Amino acid sequence: MAPMKRFLAIGALLLSTACSHHRIAPRVSLNPLSASPHTVDSLWTAALDYYAHHKWDKSAATLDRVMLEMSPGDRRTLQGRLLLGDLYVREGSNLQAVREYRRLVDEYPSDSLAAEALLKAADAYKGLWRRSELDPTYGITAQSVYSEVLSRYASSPAAAKARAQIADLDNQFAIKEYKNANFYLKYKAYDSAILYLKDLAANYPRAAIVPTALADLIGAYRKLGYLEDVRDQCTNMARDWSATPQFRKACPATATAAVTTVEKAKAP
Repeated sequence: MAPMKRFLAIGALLLSTACSHHRIAPRVSLNPLSASPHTVDSLWTAALDYYAHHKWDKSAATLDRVMLEMSPGDRRTLQGRLLLGDLYVREGSNLQAVREYRRLVDEYPSDSLAAEALLKAADAYKGLWRRSELDPTYGITAQSVYSEVLSRYASSPAAAKARAQIADLDNQFAIKEYKNANFYLKYKAYDSAILYLKDLAANYPRAAIVPTALADLIGAYRKLGYLEDVRDQCTNMARDWSATPQFRKACPATATAAVTTVEKAKAP
């Protein structure tokens, strides 16, 4: 029996040792809110000071740190998101900026800063579409977000800025269409050019390039001998663009008739 007892004792010892080696370590609580209110205030002031003195890297690093330390409900968190977004835009990281702006809007949609943040998100997308001949995906996305500003925050100051930016994007989209039409005009593919010019006028009727596009459209109709279309387009152009030099050049007869009509109306 003695050997058996020794065997059992050794087994118990080995089991005890194995259990001690595989014991789960107690979890350590990592509380990010370890800084005192005074430290948070100091970090916030430092972040703003770095920003004011164009020390962008230091400002961003300090903002990242202090926003982790802020207590829930501290409104400076919202301001920090705006500033971080602005810093990302400055360094050309527009999509990261969008994430910061969007986070503010998603988490605090009723806050007074939400409209500004959404506008800035649209601006960041617009900044990624720098040339009209490039892929317009970011421009289309920007226009969608500007429209979101109008629908969600119609009475805010951001809404007026969004309308202006939508008009500017319409001009860029119209220029893109006009360049496509010009390509076909250059090679005398008038039917294809006509399609682009008509779409331009229909989709972006207030764009600055429209009078030029309509004049080219009328010129293409003349090249193809579509005289009825020439008359129709001159009549349409007279309604909205009669004061432009493009109209007077493309439709001299219609322009002369319009002037005569106005003079007769003024006569006693």
